Order: sequence, then C-alpha cells, then structure tokens
Amino acid sequence: MYTFARFEQAIREALLATNLINAADIDLGAPKAAGVQADLALPCFRSAKSRGSNPAQVAQELVAALQFASDSLVASATVSGPYVNFNLNPQAFAKAVLADVQAGGATYGSSSKGNQRKVIVEYSSPNIAKRMHVGHIRSTIIGQAIANLYQRLGYEVIRDNHLGDYGKQFGVNIAATIRFGKPEGEGEAVLAAIEEQYKRYNLLMKGANPDDADYDPDAEVDLDDEARAWSLKLEQGDPQALELWQWMVDLTKTANQPNYDRLGVQFDVQHGESFYKDMLGEIINDAGESELAERDGKAIIVKDLPDHRGKKLPTFLIQRSDGGTLYITRDIATIKYREQTYNPDAMIYIVGQPQELHFRQTFAISKALGYTDAELIHISFGTVFDAQGQPLSTRKGNMIYLETLLDEARNRAKALIEQKMSEGKTQLTTDLIDQVAEQVGVGAVMYNDLYQDTKRNITVDWDRMLAFEGNSSPYLQYMHARCCSILRDFGELPANYDGSLLSHPAETGLLKELARLPQIIEEAAARYAPFVVADWLYATARAFSAFYDACSVLKAETPELRVARGHLVAATAQALRNGLSLLSIAAPERM
Repeated sequence: MYTFARFEQAIREALLATNLINAADIDLGAPKAAGVQADLALPCFRSAKSRGSNPAQVAQELVAALQFASDSLVASATVSGPYVNFNLNPQAFAKAVLADVQAGGATYGSSSKGNQRKVIVEYSSPNIAKRMHVGHIRSTIIGQAIANLYQRLGYEVIRDNHLGDYGKQFGVNIAATIRFGKPEGEGEAVLAAIEEQYKRYNLLMKGANPDDADYDPDAEVDLDDEARAWSLKLEQGDPQALELWQWMVDLTKTANQPNYDRLGVQFDVQHGESFYKDMLGEIINDAGESELAERDGKAIIVKDLPDHRGKKLPTFLIQRSDGGTLYITRDIATIKYREQTYNPDAMIYIVGQPQELHFRQTFAISKALGYTDAELIHISFGTVFDAQGQPLSTRKGNMIYLETLLDEARNRAKALIEQKMSEGKTQLTTDLIDQVAEQVGVGAVMYNDLYQDTKRNITVDWDRMLAFEGNSSPYLQYMHARCCSILRDFGELPANYDGSLLSHPAETGLLKELARLPQIIEEAAARYAPFVVADWLYATARAFSAFYDACSVLKAETPELRVARGHLVAATAQALRNGLSLLSIAAPERM
C-alpha cells in the first residue's frame, strides 16, 4: 500500500475509533470548496442523516474525538462547516514517499490489482505489402501505452498485432508481381515498389493509364478477372500464389520491425487475418443457423441486432452474395479463437474512430453467438493532420511514412542539440549526440500524440513537438537529465538520511506529485487514457523545476539537508523514468 492510500487508511481507522461514524458513511475525497488548504475532506451529510443530526455538529464532534499519533501521516483535522478537513504531516509524508520510491525502484507505482487476469490488447495492425505511415502511429503507441499500464497493474497482457493479409488486394499484388516482376532490394524500398506496382496495375485495370507501356485497350485478358483469379488461387492454396504472398508477409514484417524497435513496441502475437480462415465456415454456419440472421441466396444478413446498450444496429452481412467473407467475419473468428485459446477477461481494440460501428456490430454478434464472455472494448482515436490542417492522405500526396517521420524527428532533434552545444548550453560527446537525438526526436513524436485525448485529432507540428519548454517530451526528458546531472555532481548518495527534514513547501509539493503515481496508473488504465500519465509527468516536471528554483541541493544549509534533498532528486528521476517508460519514451541521462 502506497503513501496516499496509507494516509487515507489512517484517517478511516481514526474515524472508526471515535465510534461516532459508520464505515459506510466515510466518503473521503478532495476538498470541494475553493481555497481550502487540505489534502482530504470528509463531508458529514451522510453520517448526519444516519444519526438524525446536523452535518456541522457531526463534523465538530468528530474533530473533538479524533486522535492521531505524533508520527502519523495525518497532521491535523479541522472543521469547515459540514466538512472535516485533513492535512498531511509533511515530515512523516516525506519519509514515507521516499521510502516507497526507493523500495519500488523501476516498479514504483505498480500494483497487483489485476491479479493476473488476462487482457488482450490489439494494436498497430498494419496491412501487408504496404509501408507503415503516420496514420499507423496512433494505434501503435496508444496500444503499447495501454498494454504497459495494464501490465503495471498486475494483469497478464497479451499484445496482439492483427495484420491485414487477406482479401482481393493480394490477388492484385500477386497479379502485378507476375506481370511486372518481383522488385529487388530490401526494407521499405521494396514495399514502396510493390505499392507502385499495385497502383500501376489498378490504373491498367481501369483503363486509366494509356501512357503505360503495358496498356492495351484491346487486351484479351481482363485484369480484374486476373486479380480475382489469383485471389481465389491464394485461398485455395495454389503454391505460386502462396509463395508470393508469404514473400510479401515476411518482407513487410522485416521492414516494420525497425519502426517498432524505435518506438519501443513489442508484441506477443502477430497473426494475420488469414490465420483464421479455417474458422470462417464455422462462423458462417453458426450465424446462418441462428435466429440472428437470415439467408438470401448465399448472403447471410443480420438485422435488428441490439448492441450492448440495447440500441438496434444497422443491417450488416456475415457473408456476401458471392459467398465471400468480410472483415467482420474474420474479426468474429478472431474473437472466438482468442476466447478458446486464452480465455481472456477483456479484449481491447485500438482502432480509429471510423471503425466504431464495425466494432459495435462485431462485438454484438460475437456475444449473441455465445463466442465469448470477455469484456470487449474499442478505444477509438482521431485523425492526423499536417501543419496546414489537412488530413494526411496518400491520394492528396501529403502522406508521411513512419520511417520518414521518425528520421525527420531525429534529424531535427540533432540540429537543435548541435545548436545548443554551439551556444554552450549543453555538452555531449560525439558518440552520444546521435543516441540522444534519436531518443529526443522519437520521444517528441510519440508524446505529441499521447499527451492528448485519444479522441482528438492531432497535428504534426515540429516546433511544438520539439520545444524544450512547455508540455513536450523534450522538456520532460530535460528535467530527468537535470536530475541526473545534479546526482552526478553530488557523487555517491549516503544510504542513511533524514527525510523528515524535507518540509519546505516546494519539497512537499514535489513529494505530493511523486506520491500520486500509483493512483495515476490506476486512473489511466481505467480510462484507457495515456494522457493521464502525460499530465502527471508534466505536473511532476514543473514541481521539480519549482523545487530546483527554491531549494539548493548541492549548497543546502546543512550537510543533512543536502543528503535528504539528494535523495529527493534521485526519487524524482526514478519517478520520471517510470512515467516515461509507461509511454515507452526513453529517459536520457544527458541532454
């Protein structure tokens, strides 16, 4: 149990010891009245109703009867009308918080609340044979942060990258590869070539590119039929189709991995849609035989199905009129497979807002068919815009590919670092410049997304992302690096110190932020909101800045205070590292 929880527990125990209030009537929370200087408050309305008394009178009686030991975390209890306000004992609080951080280290803030319950988090999910672009970064890093949060709370987290490797587009890719040849090389350059061949084939298929050397309006071969034929061959296991498809799958995974490595992203499972193809017949049969759907030829149609709120969903298909399957068919199969394989307590999907109806339908039919008892959650997110306010789009020609985005961020960060070095504001060895530039640049891109509500649209704004002031990743990383710089100048910290010496308001303010981290992790996970962690990081960095300005560490008034403040700096560095790691952002020790 962490310090704030122990503070609340001490208050509850003292209140119950008065025999003047029932446990059910104790509702502690932040003071609601403006200007009240207290850490927790007890409204006495509920207790007064139970006793048939006046709330203000109950508050007075409680304060008169309350008793706390001199070393208690509770310093005082005072009456404010119908409220009892409680204040922390700053000396006992400082000792307790520093002890918590030191005991927890890299796991400070974690808990066993999840009790190893299983949670599947599906995120990233790019398409095979295509480069990852800036649109993929939102699902990727939001999903990774949510997975991190649940892991810190003691859940067994299964990170699933659900790859798009099924459908007619692969018939087009295979047909284009056979017609134009297999691009040579490796990495994203080959994916770019495959994309170009795909577009070229589509233009030929539509008769829209007469300048192409292969264009022949009188050709006997119908290119659309050719692509459909290859798609069918792939589904039927044709060796040549499978070989080319597997080449594209392996190529894409290999090309994507460096991007994932740079973003600090890891997966436990990477199954494509094709992995579930053998289950599709069973899904179609179950739906067709149920009362939930009706048949129209080969089409299986679901009508009037209510979602989890009882609202009827629009009509949708489980199988097309030509007997083909759809995304929803494969997503239902995925849910069934996960239930059978993992028996999870929850499945969390990090997918853009336009897919909201799709997931309402998928979740409703999966539940109605009895495929899972797990909680099914869709976390949606907004669109990425360029600096001119335009949505990023391949068609509009303003799409930014992920590798390019991360490279640009690193290069801009490196230029800023070199500028600060030329101005004498920082000193880094040559071998550290590239490393720190990568950490700062990539961190800036990630934080620009994660510090905002997931539902908001975001803008690629380089000046704001790379600012060393304000709510930005470089500012947070700089504050961590400043902590490390102080500790290097300090030298070895003596193990023994007196935390009770830390009673300055700036010290207490910083300690309160450090003490909030366990609650922040729980809140962020409950709301599926990484920005809650980002808000805490910014508040903690600002509290450290205020402490740094008000309280000298290396030139403290006494040696004992110097050591105590050194431990506070070390605890701040540890807490900032822990918070940044929840967002998978690096914490450089030098900047």
